Amino acid sequence: MSNDGSLLRLFNSEYFQLEHLLYYLQRREESGIHSFLVNKLYTFPIDDISFYIPQLMNLMINRQDSEDLERFFLETSIKSHDFAIKFYWFLNGALNDRIANKQEKLERIGHDLEMVIVNATLPKQNHNVETPHLFHLDIEETEMEKFSRKSIRNDYFNYQQKAIGLLCKISVALLMIPLEQRDEKLKNWLSGMDSWIKETKQKYHEGIYSEYTRRMFRGIIIPFKFVENTDSGVYQIVRIISDESSCFSTKARVPYKLLIETVDMSEIEPIVTENSHEGTNDINNAMEHEVEDIDVSQVDKMVNKDEERFQGFEDYVEEVQKTEREGNNAIDDTENNLSNSSAPDNPWGEPWSGITQRIKNTSQFSNYESWKLRAIIVKGLDDLRQEYLAMQFIKKFKTIFDEAFLSIYLRPYDILVISHNTGMIEYVPDTLSIHAIKKNSKNYTSLLNFYLSTWPNNFEEAQKNFIDSLAGYSLLCYILNIKDRHNGNILIDGYGHIIHIDFGFFFTNSPGGNINFETAPFKLTKEMIELMGGMDSEMFRYYKILLLQGFLELRKHVDKLEILIIMMAGRKFPCFRDFDKAVNEFRERFHLSKTDEKCMTLIDNLVASAANNWRTRRYDAFQRYSNGIL
Repeated sequence: MSNDGSLLRLFNSEYFQLEHLLYYLQRREESGIHSFLVNKLYTFPIDDISFYIPQLMNLMINRQDSEDLERFFLETSIKSHDFAIKFYWFLNGALNDRIANKQEKLERIGHDLEMVIVNATLPKQNHNVETPHLFHLDIEETEMEKFSRKSIRNDYFNYQQKAIGLLCKISVALLMIPLEQRDEKLKNWLSGMDSWIKETKQKYHEGIYSEYTRRMFRGIIIPFKFVENTDSGVYQIVRIISDESSCFSTKARVPYKLLIETVDMSEIEPIVTENSHEGTNDINNAMEHEVEDIDVSQVDKMVNKDEERFQGFEDYVEEVQKTEREGNNAIDDTENNLSNSSAPDNPWGEPWSGITQRIKNTSQFSNYESWKLRAIIVKGLDDLRQEYLAMQFIKKFKTIFDEAFLSIYLRPYDILVISHNTGMIEYVPDTLSIHAIKKNSKNYTSLLNFYLSTWPNNFEEAQKNFIDSLAGYSLLCYILNIKDRHNGNILIDGYGHIIHIDFGFFFTNSPGGNINFETAPFKLTKEMIELMGGMDSEMFRYYKILLLQGFLELRKHVDKLEILIIMMAGRKFPCFRDFDKAVNEFRERFHLSKTDEKCMTLIDNLVASAANNWRTRRYDAFQRYSNGIL
């Protein structure tokens, strides 16, 4: 009883945070306490709760007495359509996982959620209050509109789901198109999608619909929280720029970059002169005929899995291990000597700001004050739920560093999980992979030479940006045990920061059938060390200071970070190949028993282990020889 009294005092204190609540929700089994804790969830902002949808949903799935959590999810879905849509997608992903003894429960919750989205009331509940709008707008409406809200909510939900589903299916359909025809086919299909958006808008602009309905059907609302946003607007896709979109073809998938124009739904529509779109119905009908009937699950069975790109890796590892035993740690040095030749003035091509202005100059929506150009990567046949988990850690790490006023840099990006094998990722503009830089930069010799020639007048600033970000991603890779760190998965932006992407291997899974070939705690190559000025330089010491500062700060928040993993117990993600091992090793990597002084030695040892690591070099060599990644 005294413990429960202490809990009550904690829950009512000013220091009580959402992570504390999640911690006890996960651990307390008593029905009364669980109900009390779920009720406390209502006191937190919906955006904060939305961040933890996968964890809370997993808790709901695993608990026998989950009625309180189910009710919370449904009531929150009434309050926020964005929350409802994200929950709906995650729920569909879980349904496709065919979780033992949970299927009937998930189907029931899914049915209840669909009814909530349309009716805005809990199942089997008498609802005497008029149905609310999907989104809040201060718009006067007619009495007739109040009676048609349910049908409008239903129409928009179906429109939204169909549009997002078609965008994802285009990625799947492209896999069946010959490589040389994919970009053209993509543009044709996206042109059809753009026409459909315009036709839908025109349909709901008829006089029988209220101003609210006309405003909502102005475009497709996708619940992205773009990182650069400083407001909480509801962004609508009002135009798909088909000519600017392009494919990223791989062996097993064809993700594509989608450029879109968005406006804030709350902005009153200015006078807009739209271009004529004669013949768009034919384009739209052809697109729907070719794409809409695709069975994604059947296509998924036909394509190669990610592991196939590591075919032959086992033989390669055996060769490496033999070389190790023979004591030969040499590797062919394929780099040339430093050259004074300069890389192009802007290796990234047309800057994002220039693209934005160019498109805005010709856009019929440019007179909206809220107009923005966005880019999204659409991925079919790819489960982004593990990627989403990695991004949760990146966002948490960044918050911890920022609140401690450390100059450590991380660049989160938003991820939308649409199903168990489709999703969307926020595109990070003005970035190139190190692989692309090495491949396309004229006379490339080293990262140092690239930075000197790209930022000749502010090299020190770009160098510092590199170190600030290298420290952030070094800590991230070490704490999460991230693998597959080849140069196609590391970007450099227009300011000199590095940004890691593609988190398919971390915690307990690794490439090549979990061989765990990459033994370095993080990637720290000879080129990276050279860019910092060498291991005896002041800037390299600055890098190690950032590592120590960041590590000590992260140790203060272990429980908040660990809850992201613990609440996912039972999920069969690749990174949870051995769930207990993942949790235990995650905590062990913080070395909580060590003093701050001993952590200095730990950081020195980690850096020494990572610096120009032979296995890192070998892994890069394997990627170079097998996959052409420089």
